[in-house]
Amino acid sequence: MKKNIGLVGLFGAIFLAIAVVSIAADNGAIRTKLIPYEETPLTINSTARGEFKATIRNDGTAIDYELTFQNLSSTVTQSHIHFGRPGLTGGIVLFLCYNPAVVTAPAGVPVPQNCPLTSPATIKGTLTDVDVIAVPGQGIDGGAAGFAEMVKAIRAGAAYANVHSTLHPSGEIRGRLGFDRGDHRTNARNDERDEHDEHAH
Repeated sequence: MKKNIGLVGLFGAIFLAIAVVSIAADNGAIRTKLIPYEETPLTINSTARGEFKATIRNDGTAIDYELTFQNLSSTVTQSHIHFGRPGLTGGIVLFLCYNPAVVTAPAGVPVPQNCPLTSPATIKGTLTDVDVIAVPGQGIDGGAAGFAEMVKAIRAGAAYANVHSTLHPSGEIRGRLGFDRGDHRTNARNDERDEHDEHAH
């Protein structure tokens, strides 16, 4: 009897450990497609496509990301993470890259990496509290407080990534940020739009 209880306890501990690891992995995973139909304030018709993948570290102090994009209608100018819900335009909080030939580097934060001018393009990086640009009008602070606010916004689906171009300075492709485990419906809608747009062109 004691042997059986011990086995049950062992299997229970293993299951709990696996569950905890799975939850930790799920909680940090972000993936979204960037498409023209998500853009605001004007919806864009374009063949441009992109994808944003990232992981929020377990302590919430950094975001490791990878951004890919291709087929922009014109030269890329910049890319960011904004604070804003779907269908709304929000302030720039975190730079992903910029084109120094056409855009001035943001003040008060480290100079972002250059956006690649080839297509398709891929960039990788890490964002921390030093990269946060405060948006007082929307209640986003600078520094560590602002970074925590953006992590919370991402968890709530109130942030998005986009890529801007010279012909579409307000943004050409955009995607809502959210966790894979809780954002399947959003990504599924993006996939449907993506497929429809591919057929349209």
